[in-house]
Amino acid sequence: MATTKDAPLAVSAGFQDMIVAERPKGVDEGVLGSEGIGRDDFTLPRLGLAQKMSPEIDPTSPKVIPGLAFTDLFNSLSKKVYGKGPVHFVILKRYDPRWIEFNPINEGGGIKDRDVRAGDPRTEFGPDGEKPLATMFYDFLVLNLSDLDAADPIQSVIALSLKSSGIKAAKHLNFLVKQRGPKQICKGVYELTTGSETDKKTGGVYAVYKFKNAGWLKPASPLEALAVEMFEAWKDRAVDIDVDTTQDDTGFDPEKLERQAATADM
Repeated sequence: MATTKDAPLAVSAGFQDMIVAERPKGVDEGVLGSEGIGRDDFTLPRLGLAQKMSPEIDPTSPKVIPGLAFTDLFNSLSKKVYGKGPVHFVILKRYDPRWIEFNPINEGGGIKDRDVRAGDPRTEFGPDGEKPLATMFYDFLVLNLSDLDAADPIQSVIALSLKSSGIKAAKHLNFLVKQRGPKQICKGVYELTTGSETDKKTGGVYAVYKFKNAGWLKPASPLEALAVEMFEAWKDRAVDIDVDTTQDDTGFDPEKLERQAATADM
């Protein structure tokens, strides 16, 4: 568990003592949170990550967020800035991968098709490794424990929507979820911080999400009860997530690199 006397969990006041390091005993029955789900009911904010080309840090953009800097986390709708973390959260729902096709930048950008299905030719790499026309997203619906008001917890429900350079982090978060075994997904606490990496090929520097385990909600605590209640409320509810339309500015494409590596090993 990522906490010491000198560095307590960055969790809203009153909730720190409701998180424990060791996995609670027992096996949860019924829905665990990894089942297939729907979407497109309404829009939820996104926990965004400021890249160098993000309009939110461009002083000439109408989307600029005062005080936001490269590698900072922010709420895409409320515009609240969380800095580089840590932000602690539990997962209320995880989604199957989805794809969105964007218009080329030289044609004005923006979304061309937000509902590209798995298996569509636009999700596939070209014969010479060309990037797919549609961008893959891994989405998680989370309860932000670092900005939690128990009287109005719906305001702390936010989406982690990871694409491009965030795909590697999304897969790591899926790995952390899988490691926890047969426990409801909403009972595990995770820590999110940010950093930057350099693409060795292009020299571009880009912001990255960093996830790690941060313990468990204490069994029978009010916080666990709230998380389970919200898990039940959201598990069958489809949502539309506020989409980051900023295209990757580094040329970094982890999916392409993975595909090239797999081909080289054959």
